[in-house]
Amino acid sequence: MLIELKDINKTYDNGQPLHVLKGIDLTIGRGEFVSIMGASGSGKSTLLNILGILDNYDTGEYRLDGRLIKDLGERQAAEYRNRMIGFVFQSFNLIGFKTAVENVELPLYYQGVPRRRRREMAMEYLDKLGLADWATHFPNEMSGGQKQRTAIARALITHPQIILADEPTGALDSQTSVEVMQLLHRLNQEEGITIIVVTHESGVANETDKIIHIKDGVIGAIEENHDHNASPFGAGGLMK
Repeated sequence: MLIELKDINKTYDNGQPLHVLKGIDLTIGRGEFVSIMGASGSGKSTLLNILGILDNYDTGEYRLDGRLIKDLGERQAAEYRNRMIGFVFQSFNLIGFKTAVENVELPLYYQGVPRRRRREMAMEYLDKLGLADWATHFPNEMSGGQKQRTAIARALITHPQIILADEPTGALDSQTSVEVMQLLHRLNQEEGITIIVVTHESGVANETDKIIHIKDGVIGAIEENHDHNASPFGAGGLMK
């Protein structure tokens, strides 16, 4: 099992304690395409941050690929993130003064990959996502969909085993949302990447193979979803 959570608890204390996660038990297998769905304040973002080793938990056990992830130092946590996990955010998190290709190659810079190789790989991924013609454009010259695809290329460039997507369609119109979810679906199918989408939108969750409902810090129903391949997301190639 790629991800195993056992009895995970998390409390924030901003003057008074707020028990955000209340005994989360969850397993996600290699190659799964799942969504974690809940309303604002349900604990889904906290759960994502723990999965992404961006935040610690108080009690319980989180195992990633068999390894206990607990109280890691920042360097060790960063190493795990760089090697295992790609992140995609609602707000894209692109650097405004860098071009698309410079944004995509950034993770390789931190890995010490030589400059020419970084550029080659970044161009390869932009091309794969239909963005080769936009390589030298800055984020403010791109549409929301182009920015999100650039962010996905950046997440993919380190060959992560897992992509964590936090409300990846939140800043996009409905047509572009369809395209981005179609793209994530193709990446899951063709590359075998485990993809976890955090969302409050049922339309987005319905495009994943499994929907994990979270409410008030507790996992509720877990739905297997076998119907979504009949939707527009299951048809067509990568959009250009």
